[in-house]
Amino acid sequence: METIKTFTIYVILIFGFFLLSNFLSGQLIEQMYKDLDGNVEEEFEYNGEQTALDVKILNAKATRMNGYLTARITNNTDNKVNKAYLRIDLFAKEDIKAITRYMEINDLEPGETKDYQLKFRAGYVDTYKVAVKEDFPDEDYIFEIFGYEINTKSIFGIDLSNYIDAKAIKAAGFNGVTSVFEFFGKVGHRFVIAAQSIPWWGYVGALAIIAGII
Repeated sequence: METIKTFTIYVILIFGFFLLSNFLSGQLIEQMYKDLDGNVEEEFEYNGEQTALDVKILNAKATRMNGYLTARITNNTDNKVNKAYLRIDLFAKEDIKAITRYMEINDLEPGETKDYQLKFRAGYVDTYKVAVKEDFPDEDYIFEIFGYEINTKSIFGIDLSNYIDAKAIKAAGFNGVTSVFEFFGKVGHRFVIAAQSIPWWGYVGALAIIAGII
């Protein structure tokens, strides 16, 4: 009976320790987000004619691991934009391109405004370039796994699009399946980050408390 009681206390302490460290790491990560610098190209060719949308970047922030960009798009033309894309190029220091992502703009009526947010995973990003494009060149060659975009035309610099059918993978719902794994991956990742953010004396204190109880 005494062993069960000791074990229960041990579990409660570990669980409480995890919750506290997780909360503190969340606060720490939030403070690690830094504003990104960038520029926007609003003019693009749509249906064979030059046009322009008003693009305002509301937020663009990143940590050393990931980030997000929120854009407000206003159709200040007289024509409806059925489908276009925001191309976001993200750069690390010294103009080293980290990733390129596309966000779809759809059914934007004249005078209408919509907000779009892109979440990305890339290390040490500090600048961005945003441009409006009519097409998404590699849309049929890209699928997502564990939150990362895989372009079959360039996997480690090799074109594997003839061997990997991205459209079939998306049609089979693979993206949705991986979102389950991504959830558990995020939980595990947060646990690791929380553990790494705790100073050595925190572990020593926790071990001392547990040793005293046992």
